[in-house]
Amino acid sequence: MKNDFKKIYWTIVIIWGTLASICSLLYAVFFENASLAPIFWNLSYWTVVIFIAISIISALGFALSFIIKGFMDNPKKQMKIIIAFAVMIILLVATYLLASGTDIPKELFERTGSNYGNSKLIGGSLYAVYVLMVGVIIAALYSEIAKKFR
Repeated sequence: MKNDFKKIYWTIVIIWGTLASICSLLYAVFFENASLAPIFWNLSYWTVVIFIAISIISALGFALSFIIKGFMDNPKKQMKIIIAFAVMIILLVATYLLASGTDIPKELFERTGSNYGNSKLIGGSLYAVYVLMVGVIIAALYSEIAKKFR
């Protein structure tokens, strides 16, 4: 029964992801066509939004269950997770506040039907990704260098 559920789940995910990818490509192809482009855009957009929502909800659920179980077993060890979470929130807030919101021309937002107010959120998210990418590179380099000296 468990394997049947996994097969059904992965079949739905693959079909849904494929349709979203096809819709994204068709949106790019029919970008100039005012009647077809919004249909493909909406399908692609809402598919991504739903996938992200499902991912966030499941990730938070698993994380909370592990944190709660960890606090019952060893509370001091779980403090590292809470500190890392707090640092992540501080990073996201700081990058949002540092983003100018004027990096992308207003005409581009109007052409895609997006809200120009999202520009600051997009810029802050990109800055957060850059900071995290640099952090991962530094951590990988430190790990490799530390291995050489052991």
